[in-house]
Amino acid sequence: MDTYSLVSLLSEVLTLIGLAVGGALFAAGLVARGVKGRWVLTDGVIASSRAGTVIRWFDRDGEVHECPANTHETHGLAPGDDVPVWFSLRTPSRCRTHTPEVEGRALRLTGLILLGIGAASGVLGIVLLFI
Repeated sequence: MDTYSLVSLLSEVLTLIGLAVGGALFAAGLVARGVKGRWVLTDGVIASSRAGTVIRWFDRDGEVHECPANTHETHGLAPGDDVPVWFSLRTPSRCRTHTPEVEGRALRLTGLILLGIGAASGVLGIVLLFI
């Protein structure tokens, strides 16, 4: 097998693997991000209620939501103290007081890299047809 045939074979294999696996990983990353939803940063306030200490915040529509202040970040805060809150756009009553992980980012990045390799190998394969 000469060098030309070897490069052509590797180009085909990398094109198939890069496009198939890269597309699947990128799609899986998009699904992971879509399932978890987007988180929006806002300011929350520690408050007292009948149920105990809670965090209250406004969503984008101006509605007030609250959840129990039982996280590590809210431990030791007094009523009236501010705390950063991330709430879900899908269900604004869900919140986090810690920075949410970027859902599916590693899958999307790996998928994009493999898609790039697959596309470059495909272009190389087309160029090799005319040489």
